[in-house]
Amino acid sequence: MSVRSVTGDELLGRTWWDLLAERAAQDPTRVAFRFGGPGWDDELTFGAWSALATAVARSLAELGVRRGDRVALLSPGSAVWPVMQAACSRLGAVLVPLNSRYRQDELSYLLARTAPTVLCAIDRLGPADVDARLSQALGSVPGLDPVQIRFPAPQVPTVAGSAAPGALRGRRRLGWRELIAPPVDALAVPPASLATDPVLLQFTSGTTAFPKGALLSSASTLRATYELGRRMGLTADDVMYSTQPMYHVGGSVATTLMALTIGCTMIVPERYTAEETFRLVQQHHATARTGQAAMYARELAHPDFSAGIFRTVTKGWSGGSPELKRAIVERMGIPDLISTYGLTEAAATTTACAADDPLEARLATSGRILPGLDLAVDDGGRMAPWGTGEICVRGWSLMLGYDDDPGATSAAVDAHGWLHTGDLGQLDDQGYLVVVDRIKEMIKPGGENVAPAEVERVIAQMPGVVEVAVVGGPDERLGEVPVAFVEVAATSGLSQRDVIDYCADRMASFKVPRDVQLITVWPMTGSGKVSKAELRARAGAAGLGWIGRTG
Repeated sequence: MSVRSVTGDELLGRTWWDLLAERAAQDPTRVAFRFGGPGWDDELTFGAWSALATAVARSLAELGVRRGDRVALLSPGSAVWPVMQAACSRLGAVLVPLNSRYRQDELSYLLARTAPTVLCAIDRLGPADVDARLSQALGSVPGLDPVQIRFPAPQVPTVAGSAAPGALRGRRRLGWRELIAPPVDALAVPPASLATDPVLLQFTSGTTAFPKGALLSSASTLRATYELGRRMGLTADDVMYSTQPMYHVGGSVATTLMALTIGCTMIVPERYTAEETFRLVQQHHATARTGQAAMYARELAHPDFSAGIFRTVTKGWSGGSPELKRAIVERMGIPDLISTYGLTEAAATTTACAADDPLEARLATSGRILPGLDLAVDDGGRMAPWGTGEICVRGWSLMLGYDDDPGATSAAVDAHGWLHTGDLGQLDDQGYLVVVDRIKEMIKPGGENVAPAEVERVIAQMPGVVEVAVVGGPDERLGEVPVAFVEVAATSGLSQRDVIDYCADRMASFKVPRDVQLITVWPMTGSGKVSKAELRARAGAAGLGWIGRTG
């Protein structure tokens, strides 16, 4: 049975659950996802997805989850993600993705900030004891006692049964199998969410010391993903390999919702590696793919790379320099590659090239604004339709606001509805956007976002540290990485390695400075502030090669 197509305007009135129910009714045996990891493979059809999400929604309701409540999830790529996303949408609950690379300090902050009613997490992730890390994080947040759902492995059973009456009442901890087998007396759960309700609380690093949580709706996320799929030329017959972590907006939105909006099959690895990419693309005969610049660069440099690996892939998107994108087209053999630009606060995608745009436009620009949105550059307080300035966007894709932070929301979205992105761009008279740099000081190693202020906050707490400043420095593999300039007390005896080790214990690996330079005389601006421009010059921020600062 063919999958009925939808339009962008229609999606502004749908929820995630609405669209899943429709897909499942149209063709329940159609495969929505194929998940893979070392030694395992799983698939999820639209019918199984709908059935599992219904069962999980009933169990969550039995556990006390109501409309507007938060449900946190920490897991690598697996069927847990789309099932929990759809279940939350049915209940009107808000999903809170937790970055699986976060350490205790970061998890404590997010859990305290969001106060989830339920916390669902894998027990272990590789060598990391996630259960212990989360237990420590929860112990540092007084009064927080969410129901905990734990599972030992990424795979998820695809058949839901039922449990004895009252089996979940009063439970504070249970397993995934119990969650997908609700008690026979569990309450029926009619769909409770609206398309404009918050359904996703996606945290993103800004230039502040802690990440901010952007509240996103079904309407904005569904349409943004649909429009990206259209620009890529995707159809329901495509098989798309996604490199994006499910805890990122590229996974929770642009991966899960691509299956819903376009109807294609998504291939999702447990976690990204070049080797898994080579294996899964060939095994499933992928026709399209995603990719951060650092991922493509890693694959092109891999000793096992050959263009034959990607012989079935004709469509894709990438960030990075024009030189890298040309290598993807010519060496990988992906002719319809496009470039995109987006941010969490605007549902992941703001501009995109079209597959039939001229090649040079697809290599050198980030494309044009999605339908129904306004794009401008802020040229000293004047919104201009072309020229150079801060990239600003307005319209249906914008977040509902930062969670419980009206001050940050009003600072980001002005009185006229323009979201000020903090990125510097050039907009030509044909509407093509070139992203020049970040006005904000964000560091972006391999597609991750790192706020310098967040790393500075951690290092400043280290005994013996007098002053610290963090900037981005070049890296052949990741494009740029955090570089810390640190002044230490003369009697402290602290070394560069001490600072790196201290950070490694307290934050995700991509945030840890790759280089620490001890300093006693600071370069200053005319206003008496530390000159980060000078520090970036010392870190060698020029010549970032293929990947570039936007990679």
